[in-house]
Amino acid sequence: MLLEKYREFLPLGDVAEIVSLGEGNTPLVKSGNLNQSGNLFFKMEQLNPTGSFKDRFAAVETALMKQAGITTFIATSSGNTGSALAAFSAKHGLRCLLFVNEIAPVNKLKQMLIYGAEVFRVKDFGVTNEISAPIFRRLQDLAEESKTRLVISAYKYSPEGMEGVKTIAYEMVEQLGEVPENVFIQVGGGGLLSSIWRGFNDLRTRNLIDKLPKIIGVQPELNDTMVTPFTKNLENAREVNTTTSISGLAVQVDIDATLALRSVQNSGGFGMTVTDTEIYQTLNKLALREGVYVEPAGAASVAGYLKAISSGLINKNEKSVCILTGHGLKDTSASSQQEVKNIDLRHINRNLIEGR
Repeated sequence: MLLEKYREFLPLGDVAEIVSLGEGNTPLVKSGNLNQSGNLFFKMEQLNPTGSFKDRFAAVETALMKQAGITTFIATSSGNTGSALAAFSAKHGLRCLLFVNEIAPVNKLKQMLIYGAEVFRVKDFGVTNEISAPIFRRLQDLAEESKTRLVISAYKYSPEGMEGVKTIAYEMVEQLGEVPENVFIQVGGGGLLSSIWRGFNDLRTRNLIDKLPKIIGVQPELNDTMVTPFTKNLENAREVNTTTSISGLAVQVDIDATLALRSVQNSGGFGMTVTDTEIYQTLNKLALREGVYVEPAGAASVAGYLKAISSGLINKNEKSVCILTGHGLKDTSASSQQEVKNIDLRHINRNLIEGR
């Protein structure tokens, strides 16, 4: 059980009731084709119970709410956080009200609903800060008026729950048997990258590892809150008008992006952008060449890795890990290169095998 295994690293205090859906302990899989040198690994976070790394956050956050006597809470989500919170709420017997943006994929909405969450799609939420800020303030006021909690998977708003995500770093070192030279992490809000960096620092502080990896933050060009500030050696991330189609990475404001920026700087790593097209192409490469199916946001880290290799920013012989964040069945908007072929009994013959 994830929370019991790493309890000493987590802010669980005297939480007595710890429940599990089997989150964590996701495989670290060696690439067979995208890097044949044996130095590229995928951390398969899409194999968590609800299909994303957000289960690590939800496991801690819901345990803390249950301990605090909270029975109903509200949350915002672009998809994966909502699904994870809904599942763990069902396990704990909590009422979960989710407010989502208009580009949240339908499969994620269905997943939230099947767990019993109440889901509200908010017009124009998440497009620009000018529009989103009043909506967000109203949700904050609603939580305060109702004496409950507004849950957001970010250190800025739910820091204790976010500590659950840093367990990815612990597992990575255990599974690899050492610290990788590079870790490629996609950046939307910035919490995932920040949390993994915190995890490595936990291990270093306790002398469980003797070095730290370089962290590479990967963003869509159309949601560049962190990378450009990094290249300009700025201290803070920036606000943008996001137009990316990559659900989950479309976070136009600085939530944890400044934390992510400083984590990358402190690690000696770098930031890089990739196009939406490069992300979709990488999604297909992962499926066709590695047998790994992830949602578009999940492929962004690998798109960054491949671009870093081709640009000479890193060497293929450097041991690198890419974080795969969400399962492909959560967002099936990416088009396949294949199509279903209709056939009747007369044509099921050797010609199929011989490609004729």
